Amino acid sequence: MRLPLSTNSTIDSRGDGPPQRLIMALTKPGICFAALALAVSAPAGPLVAMRAPEGYAARVWHSEDGLPEETVQAFAQTPDRFLWIGTTGGLLRFDGVQFVGYGRENTPALRENSVFCLLAAHDGTLWIGEEGGGLASYSGGVFRAWSRQEGLTNGYVRAIFEDSRHDIWVGTDDGLFRLRQGAFTRVDDRNGVPPISVHAFDPGSGGRFWVGGYHFFSFADSGATEFFLPGGLADNVKSILETRDGSLWVGTVSGLVRRPPGQARFTRVDTIHTTVRSLRQDLDGVVWVGTIGEGLFRYRGGDVSRFTAPASLPGNTVLASFEDSERNVWIGTQTGLLRLSRTAVRTFPLADAAGADFGTVYEDRDGTLWVTGAHLFRFSGSKAEQVRLPPPLASVRVRNVFRDSSGVLWVGTDGQGVYRWGNGAPRQVANVHPYIRAFVEDRDGAIWIGTDGGYCRWRPQGIDYYELHQSVRAMLIDRAGDLWVGKDLGLTRLHAGQPVEDAIIHRLRGVKVWAIHQDTEGGLWFGTRGRGLYRWKQGTITVYTTARGLASNSIYQILEDGRGWFWMSGPNGISAVSRRDLNRMAQDPAAAPAVKLYGASEGLGATQMYGGVQPAGCITAAGEIWFPSSEGPVRVGPDPEAPAGPPPTVIDRVIADGRDMPTAGELVLPPGSGKLEIHYSAIRLRSPERVRFKYRLEGFDEDWTEVTTRRVASYTNVPPGGYRFRVVAFEMGQPHSTSEASLAIRWRPHFYRAPWFYALCLVSLAGAVWAAHKTQMRQAHARFAAVLEERGRLAREMHDTLIQGCTGISVLLEAALSLKNSAPETKSKLLENARDQMRATIDEARQAVWNLRSAAGRGSIAQRIAEIAQQVGQQSGVPIDCDAAGAPEAIDSEIGHHLLLVVREALNNAVRHGRPHRVSLRFDGENGGLRLRIQDDGCGFTPEAAQPGAPHYGIVGMRERIESLGGRFVLDSAPGRGTAIEIALPLVPRETRQASGEASQGAEKRG
Repeated sequence: MRLPLSTNSTIDSRGDGPPQRLIMALTKPGICFAALALAVSAPAGPLVAMRAPEGYAARVWHSEDGLPEETVQAFAQTPDRFLWIGTTGGLLRFDGVQFVGYGRENTPALRENSVFCLLAAHDGTLWIGEEGGGLASYSGGVFRAWSRQEGLTNGYVRAIFEDSRHDIWVGTDDGLFRLRQGAFTRVDDRNGVPPISVHAFDPGSGGRFWVGGYHFFSFADSGATEFFLPGGLADNVKSILETRDGSLWVGTVSGLVRRPPGQARFTRVDTIHTTVRSLRQDLDGVVWVGTIGEGLFRYRGGDVSRFTAPASLPGNTVLASFEDSERNVWIGTQTGLLRLSRTAVRTFPLADAAGADFGTVYEDRDGTLWVTGAHLFRFSGSKAEQVRLPPPLASVRVRNVFRDSSGVLWVGTDGQGVYRWGNGAPRQVANVHPYIRAFVEDRDGAIWIGTDGGYCRWRPQGIDYYELHQSVRAMLIDRAGDLWVGKDLGLTRLHAGQPVEDAIIHRLRGVKVWAIHQDTEGGLWFGTRGRGLYRWKQGTITVYTTARGLASNSIYQILEDGRGWFWMSGPNGISAVSRRDLNRMAQDPAAAPAVKLYGASEGLGATQMYGGVQPAGCITAAGEIWFPSSEGPVRVGPDPEAPAGPPPTVIDRVIADGRDMPTAGELVLPPGSGKLEIHYSAIRLRSPERVRFKYRLEGFDEDWTEVTTRRVASYTNVPPGGYRFRVVAFEMGQPHSTSEASLAIRWRPHFYRAPWFYALCLVSLAGAVWAAHKTQMRQAHARFAAVLEERGRLAREMHDTLIQGCTGISVLLEAALSLKNSAPETKSKLLENARDQMRATIDEARQAVWNLRSAAGRGSIAQRIAEIAQQVGQQSGVPIDCDAAGAPEAIDSEIGHHLLLVVREALNNAVRHGRPHRVSLRFDGENGGLRLRIQDDGCGFTPEAAQPGAPHYGIVGMRERIESLGGRFVLDSAPGRGTAIEIALPLVPRETRQASGEASQGAEKRG
């Protein structure tokens, strides 16, 4: 077996900006991280250039990049395409960008942080073997611990395997166990199988599988067969691999042994003399061998390549290897995690070129590839040879070269101007700016030279200078023979040596134009520094930017291959897009281009591509695509097989008003202020930088929001209601092949924003309006009743004062007139009484108008009633017996006022209408009230004639007065037997009694 060490390598280059760092954040102890796994992305520290096997690009992660500890021991990939990584510091889930960590501090089912082995079973269950913590499983978002209750008696799980019957086999430091129907059964130490410590499984073939540890067995339906290795029992097994050609590889503590197909004997592989911890065969049939202390070996056919630290590995102790569904090879070491990704890009380092800040690539007419990077290099195949230039070029820094039609080689320098190198020694061209940026030859054979200080045209007759003090970045002679000059301050077009003004000239004024290209259809394309790509065709300008799907807005070079693809370099790598897609976008602004991006996954994540000095890239006659970079020239070859289908989209986390919420099923959120944060991702392990997203919150967003690297959607002031969050992921090169994840969200409102609350408010408002209306109507009725009451009161006052007084006066005057001239003294006295009665009537009328109280300040009620009785008796000549001994000493003025008017009306009615012989008036007191009885022996009348509506206003008025005071008015009369009026009155006004009653009721309720 030939075992040469391979010297082929590629460089995993690093970018000129801060590369990406992936940081895993763990929650505090006691919080179940299984339900809430927290992942944080942050800029990474500088990435070390890692030499990888040819055709691969390397990417390394350390603890500062997100690993909880440096030691990586196991890998598995579940059907959802998540990569699971077992470390000594915990279990990690990786989607290509973010690590999500699980450990005993946040996941109770994991009793130890050190994860030694992993298995993804056929049903999607992840099995986790811990060092000292036993076995755990993860399925449907739930972790479960397996222990002695299920029959697993040893907590140091070293290997896990699933057989063809889907039984789970678990190898521990003390025993081999099989899980069937939810219970473990110990398989060793019985049926001829000795007690064993198991460290490795392999599926094998032919209906058997391999088990290794301190013994080496094959298990089949027929039983177990033990095999003996050259080292004996002391040479215990650490890894096993049966390759597809039937070879059996066994890694032991002392090296690697192999049994070729069809043979019975194992032989040692002499290149490895240390512990072989991992064995893996990839889909190409290549065997990867990880050792303790001697690095990584790759067996491909009969050749062996070895990769060691620090050039090709994070560390020389390789503990695990794995190939994922995207054909990335993952290497777990004691000092970090390595990913080897298949790539079409290869970087060729140049000796002594690290200090250059420029670079160009130029293919000569004879096929020679010239590369500059301070020095001049000639490429032959994949080897770069530094060209030893003769004086005076021996000590200059070469920027670019150009071969004119006469065969002369023009050499542009960094500070020494231009040299022509034809037959003989190179000669410097005089009077040219010392810093050269571009060359181009026109149809007349003149050489145009672009510099940091303008551009000039060289002819044997002399040099013509143009636009001095302008920094030139690119030059092109178009098919019409015009010269286009891209500068840091815009664009110039010269026709026959004279400047021409076009719309594109005006549009690009002040813009940094770094690349110019004319396509096969005559369209002109201009790459700018920060403003995107411009197309000038048939008088129309079209602009392409990252907002329309480009990989970058800074374009250093534009190359077009034979298939019509544009290859462009920029600060974030190299991209390719079909010109047909770009032309379609000019007609349809909604069209999206398919863009191939070659960046971090191809080893260009931190490589600074060079531009601004031409040619900043070329396509060779053989179809190879080359660009200059800070790590040396980059060659882009055929693309490796791309992952099938779009990257699966997942929603990782939802935060509402600062609270973490579940991401499965319908999400019902409690009332809050409407702040929503949704974290999403797309699982792409090889090239996550190529993934683009667009999302929309249906019911809130009017349109989709398109994003590039950001993986969180934030919303504020989201009103309560029902929504659906949708996020779509796709690769730039396949914009129409998408995957989607969605989440139904129902945000419950505060009670004061709920529909029932609004309904209640409407009902309450309607009730309030109705109540206000009813109150207004009651008030109107009350006012109307008050008006009626006031009219009745005025009528009574008029009747009882003015009318009664006038009646008395009329009686006195009639009496005086009836005397004629006889008894002049009596007549005079009657007239004097009439005068007094007139005055009294006027006073009472005034008091009635001003609502005065007649009883105030004029003696007691008994005295006033006696005076009225005496006055009426004198006027009428009818004796009135007044017994007021039972009247109270003090009485309310309002009650007294009404009572006096009623007494006077009753006495006047009796003497005027009843024609009695005698009238009696009697007071009686009763339980805080008084009783008054007025009785005469007159002719009497029928009481029905005195009801409301009859013309007896005096009786009606008396009844109304007494009842308004809360009293009782009783009239008893009949023709021929006189009339009796009985009045019962309380001594407290009605208002006072009502207020007192309401207060009493309130007290009872409070009691």
